[in-house]
Amino acid sequence: MLRDLTGKAARAAEAGSGGASEWISLHGVRRILTLLALAHAFGTLLPRVAGAAGSVRVRMDLVENSVEGPASDRCTVEGIVKRGRDEYHWHLFFGEVRRDSGASWEPIRPRSGCTALDSQGSSSPWTLRGSPYLLVDLSVEPKAASGRDVRLDASLLVSTLTGFAEAGSPTYEVKKERRILWVPAGGSAVIPLLVASEKERDAFGVRELLLRFRALNSGSGNRIDYGEIAVTADVPRARILLDGGLVGRTSSAGPVVLDTVRTGEREVIVRDPSGREARAVAHVGKGRRSIVSLALLPKSSGPVPIVLRPLGPNAQDHEEFWREKDGAIVVRIPGGEFQMGSTEKEGEPHQQPRHAVRVRSFLMDKTEVTWGQYRRFAAQTGRSLPKPPVWGMPEAFPASNVTWEDARSFCAWAGGRLPTEAEWERAARGDDARKYPWGNDWNPARCNTQEGGPHAPTASAAYTDCVSPYGVLDLAGSVWEWCRDWYDAGYYANSPVENPTGPDTGQRRVSRGGCWINSSWGVHSANRQGIDPMWPDPTRGFRCVQEEAGDTGK
Repeated sequence: MLRDLTGKAARAAEAGSGGASEWISLHGVRRILTLLALAHAFGTLLPRVAGAAGSVRVRMDLVENSVEGPASDRCTVEGIVKRGRDEYHWHLFFGEVRRDSGASWEPIRPRSGCTALDSQGSSSPWTLRGSPYLLVDLSVEPKAASGRDVRLDASLLVSTLTGFAEAGSPTYEVKKERRILWVPAGGSAVIPLLVASEKERDAFGVRELLLRFRALNSGSGNRIDYGEIAVTADVPRARILLDGGLVGRTSSAGPVVLDTVRTGEREVIVRDPSGREARAVAHVGKGRRSIVSLALLPKSSGPVPIVLRPLGPNAQDHEEFWREKDGAIVVRIPGGEFQMGSTEKEGEPHQQPRHAVRVRSFLMDKTEVTWGQYRRFAAQTGRSLPKPPVWGMPEAFPASNVTWEDARSFCAWAGGRLPTEAEWERAARGDDARKYPWGNDWNPARCNTQEGGPHAPTASAAYTDCVSPYGVLDLAGSVWEWCRDWYDAGYYANSPVENPTGPDTGQRRVSRGGCWINSSWGVHSANRQGIDPMWPDPTRGFRCVQEEAGDTGK
């Protein structure tokens, strides 16, 4: 996708009337002088007496100087480039944006990515929520060398988003540039890529973006070496970060092996859905595997296993626990009264009338039940796995294609049950009858929905801003969730105030929350469905609740 966008931007620039002069007029003399000063400050060297260069191993880092902190490497790509052969095209992007109410743009997030594509041109490895703000098509060729110093010829096609056309497609301003870099032995050379405008600083928190190059003659014996890191943790499906970048998730099946890790000291972090972290420094040797074992859970105080292990308060200041049976994090939802359903102006008749409900406190799974949890249940009980959806059964993805009885059986095995419809809505809306878990204003970037996600399922807890007032995740979008209640379109008119559990009988069961193919209308917290309990839908999953009186290990 990035290569196609860059190519379209280039063709658009060639068809227009402007060139380098148009770039200067648009960006101003001040920016050009600033870029030149940065280039000088970072030591782009003058040509030297050069010898022939064969193949060179080149590493390129996208470096961000942020508004609030020091420089950091956004992403890295490297490979062996050979003189006279165009084996590598490197592609980068920075920033994701969407169209605002007019023809301009507004930010989604300051994400970035780098990849090396072969001469055939591979598809983009990234799934974007919106449009990339800055695109770079980069090629590097070694021209000459003096001792261990290397001359690199770099060609850049830099496309900066300017707005959106009437049809909704992004429009880009394109700059072509060619730079000669002399990379000293043991050093680097830098190309300034972006000096942020006021809008760019406010949108992405960045002051400058730089491309930093390092190079070694391929035959010099100083090439970059690699090893492996095997990561284990006591929390499955936690994010694994290597030197600050997300590289995978922990697994209950055993160690997760990170291959092609550069030698040296590397920082490994595991982070659970509530942001708790454990970290270690791995010493990676050439061709060797380093073992990293990290613990996020507090140690048990005795030899007897407990059902729920206290973890302390989450960022929303509500207590969380670790369920040892399946590795779930559960959140304490306080009891109380809230307004359930929709007003006449907001919702449909089966969501009305809005009425007062009081529920007891309870514990709810922080995330939807995942395939990793469901596989453990199936292995221990002998229950057959459901038919895999077309995207497979990745361990961290929500379990789906399950019937209501499948979901009920899992929750009973884990020590709980499915939530009542009232409990589900209480967890999503809190005390103030908010329309969405985070508030009343729709924000498509928060959750995996039709309007804000990748138009595909993702891992549970991938959207940490899709959070309720109690710290429960993914109650809007992701997958629909089974509830305990029978469905009755007119039930709200006669619902009891205290702990309603739905009709005594029925033909359909309640489903809540919407999924990744639903729009904002389908994922608001009062929306409800009545579904045949025997229907295994690939867009429908579930989560469990437990009674407050259960064993908390205290």
